[in-house]
Amino acid sequence: MADWTGMQPRPRVKVTSSGGVVYRWENGTPLFLLLGSNKRGVRCLPKGLIEEDEDEVTAAMREVREETGVSRVKLRGKVGQIKYQFGYRAKTFDKTVHFFLFETDQTDPKVGTEHDFEEWLLYDRALQTLSYPNEKEMLTRAWSMIQAKAGQAKLQQEPS
Repeated sequence: MADWTGMQPRPRVKVTSSGGVVYRWENGTPLFLLLGSNKRGVRCLPKGLIEEDEDEVTAAMREVREETGVSRVKLRGKVGQIKYQFGYRAKTFDKTVHFFLFETDQTDPKVGTEHDFEEWLLYDRALQTLSYPNEKEMLTRAWSMIQAKAGQAKLQQEPS
């Protein structure tokens, strides 16, 4: 039986990141941009650490550009934030990630160095494909935001 007396707790480190739910329209339907890593076997949204002198939105736009090559984005709102913990090199990290909704007209993304591929997917397929439940929640919120905005636009176009 192990003796846990005298063991020191792992140091905790707070980390804040920012990322984006990126979509584009194709034939009247939004497609979502996901990143993939073959080695880790994951599909995820673009995100990364907020650098010094950056706000959450600027960091999210930079991370989207660095990880996907998509530089023409329009901010459509804040989707929300997720919090989680992970252990790495004898430390516990408490991580917060802020997510923003970005619309683009770019169809030619270029995957960055951190991932192996990227793909544009319909909402249902993207939801099934994402690896992390908390990112699935961000995608679902983004989908609701897009639907609400599309519904408003339709209402504004209809004659009264």
